[in-house]
Amino acid sequence: MNDTVKSAGRVLDILELFGSSERPLALRDVSGILGLPKSSAHMLLGTLERRGYLIRSGKDGYTLPTSADGSGGWFDSIAGQVFRAAQPVLERLLKEIRETVVLGMPTPGLDIRIVSHRVSPQAIRYDISDMPVIPGYCTAMGHMILCNLPEDQARDYLARTKLTALTPRTVTDPDAIMARLRQCRARRYALNIGERFEGGSGAAVAICDGEGRPHAAINIVTVTQRFRRLQPEIIAALIAASRELETSLFGAEPSPGIEATGG
Repeated sequence: MNDTVKSAGRVLDILELFGSSERPLALRDVSGILGLPKSSAHMLLGTLERRGYLIRSGKDGYTLPTSADGSGGWFDSIAGQVFRAAQPVLERLLKEIRETVVLGMPTPGLDIRIVSHRVSPQAIRYDISDMPVIPGYCTAMGHMILCNLPEDQARDYLARTKLTALTPRTVTDPDAIMARLRQCRARRYALNIGERFEGGSGAAVAICDGEGRPHAAINIVTVTQRFRRLQPEIIAALIAASRELETSLFGAEPSPGIEATGG
């Protein structure tokens, strides 16, 4: 058996192992159960994670992703298609903007699950490596998911969520949040200026299908001082990325030009 076939067999063994497991598996589990050298298992797990077939679970574990509604079916689901299509877009945004880029998808409860990210190469940067789920009510990605849902769904989310002020700038009044969601929907992007972390700011766009249903959001986030300087460039890059993905995934018609300097 040549090395290519052997590697393909190991990949299938790993996917079948995760498919039959009811818990996350760590590198040592995969290596031990399948009898693989740790170096080989580590390389294969890393490749599967980067391609979206595995996601991190906890500090050391991996698991198969599920679709946004928790029903599974990642490989054939829209969630899986969006994830895989977004990877080169995230890479390009990081290269263009040099700030942290994040892909998030709605949880069943309408918070945001971080499914992929690229960390800025700059010394002072925003890193979300230890943030698997973030709130929807006070984040740019959350606002872009909520603003593209029917208003009654967004209001229901706000009514059942504890709206805690995380910084002095966090908006916690449901009516004020709904007003902001209408603004985000109209201009097709959301801003977050120090509302979740003091000194951290960003912008986000949604990835919607042809019927306007949001499946994911892309966020570029950095320290507030740099964000204010780069804001027009960041928004323009995000809008272009959203159009590209919506067109390639859903055949959506490109939306008309959007003002990229709003506050």
